[in-house]
Amino acid sequence: MISYIDEFFRDPRGMIIFFLLAFPGRILALSLHEYAHAWVANRCGDNTAQMLGRLTVNPLKHLDPLGTIMMLVLGFGWARPVPVNPRNYRNYRRDDLLVSVAGVSMNLVMFLLSLVLMTGVVALALGRVPDGNLLTQGVKVYRMNYFGTDALIFPADKTYVPVMQLLYSLPYAPGELLIAPVFGDVAGHLYQMLGYFCMTNLVLFLFNLLPIPPLDGYHVLNDLLLRRRQLFANPRTANAASLLLFALAMTGYLGKAIGWVDTQILTGAGNAAAALLRAIGLMG
Repeated sequence: MISYIDEFFRDPRGMIIFFLLAFPGRILALSLHEYAHAWVANRCGDNTAQMLGRLTVNPLKHLDPLGTIMMLVLGFGWARPVPVNPRNYRNYRRDDLLVSVAGVSMNLVMFLLSLVLMTGVVALALGRVPDGNLLTQGVKVYRMNYFGTDALIFPADKTYVPVMQLLYSLPYAPGELLIAPVFGDVAGHLYQMLGYFCMTNLVLFLFNLLPIPPLDGYHVLNDLLLRRRQLFANPRTANAASLLLFALAMTGYLGKAIGWVDTQILTGAGNAAAALLRAIGLMG
């Protein structure tokens, strides 16, 4: 996390642009997560969140001031948990499980939809990139087989990027390297915003599934396996677990673990995108 702050002092303009592009997607992903909890709880008979104005996607109703500041300063943060009253559930344990998985389910759906949309945009852009064998002057990027690799060639700085490398980092690289040269800088920035939204949803999905209180994964573990009478961990245990999570985040161990899983998932997504592009004739 310290490197995140160091980067701001090294390149303040670049980091400000990063914040402006990443922050909207992050707060939207957090708000959708909490809204899903509130909506399912309401459907299960508990209208506590609705009475408190939390049955909404409006970020102002969900964001925690300290969590928002941490998101801006350190790159990770949190929203205010949606309040629930399990006594109102129609089925005590089943409904707790449904409410608990609602948030991560929303994040998973948003992640997958974002991937599909980004794959479509990349396909449109690749279809507009000139063939290097039929090259016209003045293009920012063209495409050709470069030493046996399907690659994008950038004549301005005489560099190249394999198309598969772009697909393996679908939420990040295409925005600057493909979308902006083909459709313009505004489209490139919008793609980057979508990419940050996509990855925030993936991180929220993975993080909240950790079987540690007060995260949703603890409720899933309790409801399916432990089946303790109390749905929520006692305050002392919850506070200790929160401190542990904070320490893991600050030391970077949590980020490295989630980052490794992210990489495996994005590799699979890149292979799926490549298969689709080959099926429609945009890759050899």
